[in-house]
Amino acid sequence: MAKGVDIELAPLDEDHVRAKITWSEQDVGGGQLVVEVTVKNTKARPKTEEQLRSDARALAVRFARAFADTIEN
Repeated sequence: MAKGVDIELAPLDEDHVRAKITWSEQDVGGGQLVVEVTVKNTKARPKTEEQLRSDARALAVRFARAFADTIEN
């Protein structure tokens, strides 16, 4: 896996998708943080796949920052 964020979306049912977010710090030999979250995709206002990816990416950044803060402290 390359450095950066990779997001895989998998439908769970008609209202939810699972986002598997993998954050890699280095191309080779680096650590990874993998977070899986369920995202609600309501029928009333369904989100496009790009909107879901954007939401998942923002969540991954928040997790990574919180993870880095725990290591630094």
